[in-house]
Amino acid sequence: MHQIKVNNLWTALTLASAVMVTACGGGSDVSTAGQAPALTVNTAASVYAGPIAGFGSVIVNGVRFSSVGATLQDDEGQDINLDQLKLGMTVRVTGAVDDTTQLGTASQLALVHGLQGVVATVDASANSLTLLGQTVLTNTATAYQGVTGLNQLTPGQSVEVYGSLQADGSLLATLIQLKTSAFTTLNVNGLVSNLSATTFKVGNLTVNYSSTVVNGILDNGKRVKVKANASQFDANNNVLTASSVKIEETSSVYGSTVAVGTGLKIKGIVDKAPVNGLLTVSGTPVNVSQAVIKGNVGTLTTGQSIEVKGNWDGNVLQAIQVELDGYRASEIGGNNELYGAVSSRTGNTVVVNGVNVDLSTAVIGHGASLAQVVVGSYVEIKGNMSGNLLQATKVELKTTSSDNVVGDVTYEQSGLVSNFVSVANFKLNGLTVDASRARFEHSSATGLSNGVYVEIKGIQGNSGVFVASKVDIKNQSKSEEND
Repeated sequence: MHQIKVNNLWTALTLASAVMVTACGGGSDVSTAGQAPALTVNTAASVYAGPIAGFGSVIVNGVRFSSVGATLQDDEGQDINLDQLKLGMTVRVTGAVDDTTQLGTASQLALVHGLQGVVATVDASANSLTLLGQTVLTNTATAYQGVTGLNQLTPGQSVEVYGSLQADGSLLATLIQLKTSAFTTLNVNGLVSNLSATTFKVGNLTVNYSSTVVNGILDNGKRVKVKANASQFDANNNVLTASSVKIEETSSVYGSTVAVGTGLKIKGIVDKAPVNGLLTVSGTPVNVSQAVIKGNVGTLTTGQSIEVKGNWDGNVLQAIQVELDGYRASEIGGNNELYGAVSSRTGNTVVVNGVNVDLSTAVIGHGASLAQVVVGSYVEIKGNMSGNLLQATKVELKTTSSDNVVGDVTYEQSGLVSNFVSVANFKLNGLTVDASRARFEHSSATGLSNGVYVEIKGIQGNSGVFVASKVDIKNQSKSEEND
């Protein structure tokens, strides 16, 4: 059976020449918005790949995926927990999607790790830093964890960077995460250049692979993932002696294959001009000849970030829809979304799903006021990340008529159990939880106690009680890794 390897879809390949896509009917490569495509997406079996845009369920490419009970691992097959996920991280989600409601149920979620290393230089005036021979660029959309912004980073700090590769080989960051402890293993993803019998380059980093078994045939232009022991990096000469080199096109990283007929939506970079409706997006062949384009219809340019949805036919993603960068943000009021309860408030800053949110300039909907947003309130927030803070543009307060589970306010949360009295009375993130009617995944109610890490799906009723419909008890230590 034909399969595609979808690896680091959010990390773009080297960009080519300008791409002109005229959306004006006739012989155009992309259908104009409003034309009905000839294809429909397989929503029962779908893969969505891109940066995390929100929580309350994990939100990827516009879909809220319920992930409580799903298999969560990183791209090395190591188990992870929901509270390790942050806005801007790259993930690949497998599951079913309802196109009408834009809700999904994940069966698998894979975290695709980014660049992992030690900061070499920081240039705040140029909005850039370097590590492992790679230049990392930042912009106003770059999110931060552990620091408020680029000006707080200093050489010698360990960071992980998620983002997209640009035409000049630099990495435009979607998230920079400061680590509290040094890496024992370094990680570099990129394109091979200057290949020789023993070395090649990724950006300005020279990789010595002479003692490494490579899982395929190396060639210039191929995408690789390089790992090495931290002690094997020569910072003076930017040389890394690899312990592992994986060619991304042929690697079998957990969850990276897509079977024929699977619905596929990717967020990536246009890197090859369309010919007869065919182009590539972050290395994935795409046929846009029958696609509806959404956004500022006109010309696509090389390096533009887009989202493409369609079906994988074994060789090409047959697209039915293309969303231009910024389209969804203009529709909903921001790039990021949160669905959940306020766990704390200080002034005009609240915490929802572990994200700090500034409400000072937000529009509060349905005639509500900022004063009504209190600890325990269920809120739906739209906004944009600025440093380590989400600047809210819209906030909606919602309640339900009873404590029964109602679909329009269902959300998910995770954390450590506290104030445990019974399965019908304990606290999570400051909220009282009733799990007496919940289904327990991979565990039972007897496993609940103070300090236990849980992931819960449910609804918050008028009484302020979060009524759980699904509970997954997991290893607490996983929630503490890679902070």
